[in-house]
Amino acid sequence: QFNLCEICLLNNKHEHPLIEYLIPKKQYSLEELFKSVPHLLNSNNEEKIEIKTMRKDGIKSIGFYFSAHWCSPCRAFTPKLAEVYKEAQSSSQSFRIVFVSWDRDEESFNEYRSEMPWPAVPLKAGTALEAYFQCVAIPSLFVISSDGKVLSRRGNDDVLRKGVEAMKSWAQGKKLVPPSTDEFLWSDASCNSCNMDPLIGQRYRCLTCDYYDLCLACKNKGHEHPLELVPQPVDDQED
Repeated sequence: QFNLCEICLLNNKHEHPLIEYLIPKKQYSLEELFKSVPHLLNSNNEEKIEIKTMRKDGIKSIGFYFSAHWCSPCRAFTPKLAEVYKEAQSSSQSFRIVFVSWDRDEESFNEYRSEMPWPAVPLKAGTALEAYFQCVAIPSLFVISSDGKVLSRRGNDDVLRKGVEAMKSWAQGKKLVPPSTDEFLWSDASCNSCNMDPLIGQRYRCLTCDYYDLCLACKNKGHEHPLELVPQPVDDQED
């Protein structure tokens, strides 16, 4: 990977095309966010879709869905997301999703995107988007309003928690009301005692056992080692 700062870019010529990275958490227009993407691909063929179509027809928000064929949690979540998306599309055309792949080869990428009812960023053309959203794990759904405001950084959790109501809210350019402590959904954790998956509500972690989590009900039943309350992640209200 070859990077240049602004000063070096001004003082040196480079023989290959360069991608301008965006500053994380800074607000950009959809046009600026898609600047590094040459076009989109239809989900089930090689048809190229112009980026400008994502800014037409009164679209109020777009979800950037980071996922991969090789990722088991992604393969489990994608059908759920597609089902909710199709339901939302039947009543509103103001919300869109774009697939940004973490796949390692074209064959896997093409097979996976054929399962989705939304277009895809060409493979390896989503690097700047990945850096902008600071995406470090998949599946991840980041939702942006048409004027560039972040509506959700935990869109996949919102979909699991609220279903089509989440997309209806985004279709109006609105954020969801943050979940209470009791309804917060930990998509990356399950209760190791009662097997609640995903774990919902307060989450407690054993300080002795590796990767051992308990829900509130199981914590109240007692555990042989000390437990700590895992703080609920700060959502995107500061954006």
